[in-house]
Amino acid sequence: MDRYEVARRASGLPARFADRVPPDTLESIQLMNEGGEYGELTIELAASLVAHHVPVTAAERDDLLVLLEATDMPTDPIGKLNVRG
Repeated sequence: MDRYEVARRASGLPARFADRVPPDTLESIQLMNEGGEYGELTIELAASLVAHHVPVTAAERDDLLVLLEATDMPTDPIGKLNVRG
């Protein structure tokens, strides 16, 4: 995945999860998105989803994993996600 695809896919995450993360997390990942910090955005989002036991779909989990791998970020949170359906 090239950097443009990473940017395209990661930039949609704040809106996609806006109603499932705390306001402070949303603000933080929106700022990271604006700054082009896509790896940090993805790991912060994944960690928040784990910490708050937020349900995610298998497709959402897979999307997060692909982005973490593409940005050379740790993938540890993925195995702790609350995957439903």
